Amino acid sequence: MKRLTVLLLAMALCLGSVVSAKADGVDIKVKGTYEFAFGWVWNNSQGNSVNKSQARGDIRDPLEVRQRVRVQINFIINEYLQGVYGLESTFEWGRNGGGGTGPGNASGANSGGTMDADGANIVTRWAYLDWLIPNTPIQVRMGMQPVALPSTRLGTPVFNTDVAGIVVSSPTPLDWLSVTAFWLRPYDAYGTDFYANDAPRVADRDRFDETDAFGFILPVNIDSIKLNIKPWFVFANVGASSGLYERVFAADATTGGLNSVARDDRTHGIWAGINFDFKLLDPLTFGLDVNYGNLHKANLAQVGTDDNYVGSRGWFIAATLDYKLDFGSNFSVTPGIFGWWASGDSAGGVESGQLGRLPNIGTNGGAFKPTSFGTAGYGSSIGQWGECGDIMGTGLGTWGVGIQLANATFIKDLSHTLRFAYYRGTNDSDIPGLLGNDARVRGIKFRDDNLYLTTKDSVFEVNFDHQYKIYENLTAALELGWLHLKSDEDTWGPGSRTGGEGKEGTNAWKAQVYLTYSF
Repeated sequence: MKRLTVLLLAMALCLGSVVSAKADGVDIKVKGTYEFAFGWVWNNSQGNSVNKSQARGDIRDPLEVRQRVRVQINFIINEYLQGVYGLESTFEWGRNGGGGTGPGNASGANSGGTMDADGANIVTRWAYLDWLIPNTPIQVRMGMQPVALPSTRLGTPVFNTDVAGIVVSSPTPLDWLSVTAFWLRPYDAYGTDFYANDAPRVADRDRFDETDAFGFILPVNIDSIKLNIKPWFVFANVGASSGLYERVFAADATTGGLNSVARDDRTHGIWAGINFDFKLLDPLTFGLDVNYGNLHKANLAQVGTDDNYVGSRGWFIAATLDYKLDFGSNFSVTPGIFGWWASGDSAGGVESGQLGRLPNIGTNGGAFKPTSFGTAGYGSSIGQWGECGDIMGTGLGTWGVGIQLANATFIKDLSHTLRFAYYRGTNDSDIPGLLGNDARVRGIKFRDDNLYLTTKDSVFEVNFDHQYKIYENLTAALELGWLHLKSDEDTWGPGSRTGGEGKEGTNAWKAQVYLTYSF
């Protein structure tokens, strides 16, 4: 029977069909997606640099093709107990991981796209146990799992990723209130904690190598006025050499080797927020997020500050307003407006090592998604993964406004979205001059932020996106985008971030086709 189960599972992985098998009292169910992205982009400002010319050049490959397969396997004993395992394989056609082009047995993420394939690129996304405490409604999920903080449709810049931990959820005696509590361990940098008399720096490094985050979410559902409120709170006990600071800040060789310095320090961070979802006048819906975060200073030897201690604290506010118009089976559309504001760095704060942006814990790239080019992609199933988006990053240190006509339908199974957005930096325009050059600005830039915008830098963006359901499980999408980045010459210096197109601005265009099969 076990051999039959393995055979059925292999068929599911190869053919992409849904399989439900039973062996030794275990039901096995498989689901997942095959995703393809065919993308063309010109003059993309994306990259880990604040200067486009330092990122990927003025003109990228005329056509990039990427493929991703995700599989989720549920091992179900009964409705109270199951195990979940998630797999992922990604690669770019014609290339191996790390940019290699020749045939061979490459390993790691994105490997195997070149001649002869044979890449060892299957990675684990999820591995968790889901169970109910006996004779209670309390659900426990433990292991590597997806965790996201509440947000509007714009997404969260704070935390939305896969992480190891324990999440406990339960209703309460109050019908309108439930509770979710969690302990997460995103970082434990070194496998052994030891103390050596002849290596005190190594001992200090190992002693402060873990980060543990504790938090709760309290969903409140008031049916009478169609209001959902989700306050949340996170406290993190942070070892300065655990890796969290490298994750938050853009640690690389240009920042003075941030991740190679032993740091004998332990500190903490706090994050708090509240999310509102209001549908009293349905089909008019309103969403609001208010977030605060404070990652306390730690001994980092960070470039660009007067001492070795760097931390960051700040705010993020986002709001959406949508109204769905339905004119029968032939036509429907949802007009909407949206906006956000996030606090920025001040020149005095940078000098003292206290940055003014809300620090993010981890967003797995693309969790903030008000647009489909400058950010991760609101309408697309795979968003920035196709390398034709997420130019800006998390949106921290910026403010923006936008309008859209979303999901306009004139023909069955075909929808369109037209969107306009304008955003600007909230970081002090004196900072680039204070630090001297773009490389040193990268020393204070958050790793998830691809562009560091000041109060004198702005972006205007237009999206025209389309989606067609070919079959019930097969969807095609076309995303078209134009973006104009205007960088202030007095702030960044002559010709900076312009790619030779002028002294103050540059344009970027994209066209990308997605194909998604869900089973």
